Amino acid sequence: MPPRVHSDAAYEPEPGDQAVSDDREGRGDVPEWALRYDAGEYPLYAVTGDAVALARDAHAGGATLRALVVVRGREPFAGLDAWPGGFLDWETDPTTREAALRELMEETAVAEPQYLEPLGSYTQNGRDPRQFAGHPDPETGAWVATGARVATNAYLMLWPAPAPVTADPGETGGARWSDVYRYLPWEDLRGDAGRHAARQVLEAVERWARTAEGDGAPRERIHAAFGQGLREWNEERVAERWRLLFDARLVPEARRDRWGRSDGEGFGREMAFDHRRILADALARVRGKIKYIPNALRALAGDEFTLDELQAACEAVAGRRLHRANFRRAVAQTRGDRQARAPRIVAGTGKRRPRTPGEPGVAPEVFAFLPGILRARLDPSLRLPFLAVDGSAGETAGGADAATDA
Repeated sequence: MPPRVHSDAAYEPEPGDQAVSDDREGRGDVPEWALRYDAGEYPLYAVTGDAVALARDAHAGGATLRALVVVRGREPFAGLDAWPGGFLDWETDPTTREAALRELMEETAVAEPQYLEPLGSYTQNGRDPRQFAGHPDPETGAWVATGARVATNAYLMLWPAPAPVTADPGETGGARWSDVYRYLPWEDLRGDAGRHAARQVLEAVERWARTAEGDGAPRERIHAAFGQGLREWNEERVAERWRLLFDARLVPEARRDRWGRSDGEGFGREMAFDHRRILADALARVRGKIKYIPNALRALAGDEFTLDELQAACEAVAGRRLHRANFRRAVAQTRGDRQARAPRIVAGTGKRRPRTPGEPGVAPEVFAFLPGILRARLDPSLRLPFLAVDGSAGETAGGADAATDA
């Protein structure tokens, strides 16, 4: 059966909505309900936009997936890393998308990327301690609430390399591209340190599950999230693993009081607000999308690359090693290629990547995405040939051919 490739223009970044027209010059035609309406009669809400910015950082040994974070310069969460973002400006921001992009520029001097899509809305009660702000009335002692519940819309943004950053000291305590796996170390199974972290986390959640007497639900969740003791690891279940750690109070975010204060104990580097939960959702989204939306993979890998560079980008996102020869067969179109169940997405350009003086080996060929594939949604999706979690040649997808290409 030939592969089906669906055109899907919805995955291209879309411009923001137009700003609401300003009719303050003539308000003679105000409807009666608008004259009576009072927002103060309803619960107070504030809305923010957050830029969840990820980039591939290529280096000689492979690649690192990095997140653009700012250091909060004021309470709550002073000193903790956070996503660039801020409150919706009712006068100038048509949507939270524009708010996120504006704050991204103001806080880091980084402009809008080619790839941007909505990630999700986060409205959990108490996610922002400013909701509980207030003070005692000096005369009666009664609590005077001055806060508002804060909801955010997060936007996933991807870059093929970390963009230059200039932090505004008036906005933040600093800004940098940070390794994603500093925050979620158990999600990077490419090396011994990450695999050790994953086993530590698994042991901790299993101890927690044993305390829930008569309740099999936690154990079922653990088996689904951690793949039967890591043997059947599904790299896309990042959010499920984060939720387990949170419910088991194994991360600092789960040990906070209503003012955002915690003892700091737990796995991984703490982030402000619920920003690590947002990171978990973003990582899960990207790990899935690179398999069926070539434009998402291109946003991280760039327009041209060697096959080793493309493999390193996929490994950095997935947090897993890939079988080199089978990866090449899975993604690259070659002469005389038979019709495959899954579509090939890249082809050679005929160019070679120059070697540095003294570097051994033949200059590798440069590849690019096939014409038209960037506006496609792959069906079926790429079946990436992951190595077993322990790094052995046994694979969880693709063939078992242990050969490698020169």
